[in-house]
Amino acid sequence: MSEAIGMMEGAFFVGRGELLSWINTFFKLNLTKVEQVASGAVHCQIMDAIFPGKVPMHKVNWKAKHEYEFVKNYKILQDVFTKCNIGKHIEVEKLVKAKYQDNLEFLQWMKRYFDLHYAGGEYDAVERRKGENIPEGGAPARASSVPKPAAAATREPSRVSKVAPVKKSAEAENVPPAGNTAPVRKAAAVKSTAAAHDGELSSKLHDLQQQNTELKLTVDGLEKERDFYFGKLRDIEILCQTHPDQSMELIQTIQKILYATEEDFVQVDAEGNPIDGAAAAETTGTLEDIGSPLVAM
Repeated sequence: MSEAIGMMEGAFFVGRGELLSWINTFFKLNLTKVEQVASGAVHCQIMDAIFPGKVPMHKVNWKAKHEYEFVKNYKILQDVFTKCNIGKHIEVEKLVKAKYQDNLEFLQWMKRYFDLHYAGGEYDAVERRKGENIPEGGAPARASSVPKPAAAATREPSRVSKVAPVKKSAEAENVPPAGNTAPVRKAAAVKSTAAAHDGELSSKLHDLQQQNTELKLTVDGLEKERDFYFGKLRDIEILCQTHPDQSMELIQTIQKILYATEEDFVQVDAEGNPIDGAAAAETTGTLEDIGSPLVAM
């Protein structure tokens, strides 16, 4: 049960849409984004389907909204991993932050583990969780961002009521004589300056919002491009694994490149021959020099 699922496994080429479709169909949920699995509740139910009776589903908090509530669900999940001799490390401190990439990768791993170990048969997901569902959103609530402003608002009126009489008496002592319009002109100038400052801030805010929108579009495009090339690599891997002649030098070379780690970096020379180890460190060629199509990436 503790076999490793490597980065070149098909699990890590499964897209967001396919993962959400699987979760919603099999477990009768209605998730709209990967971040909604950050609470750990969905992961607990995945393990419940694989190992019936191993997960105390009555302890899983499906309404969890805060990080400390998420952590309790992950403790349940970790206990199941320990009982079932699963060596996968759960990076709880990252997952509870509800960041897309961290939760995507862990959900991809869970999907692969499910595909390998689910015995099949009927599984009533709704009955097992007693009709509970993931709340809308899924990102952890920040406790410090809610109650404090309300407390400040309740204190503010009492402070103003005490200071106001002193301010009025001070103004009464400094009432300008009739015909003196300098304070009026000064107040008008201050208002004009404040209005100009507000306009400048509004313009900057608009620019920042536009830049943020452009960055989001860029990120979405990069994610799609990444998934596209991951899919290509997966197709190549499957082709190599299913080739009838596994001893073919070309097949072995491609697999060597696919499975090379960062320390075992493999480079290809102009003739298409792989270079690894010290030889790769001594070569001065670049991807552009050898005309690699990956340069376009």
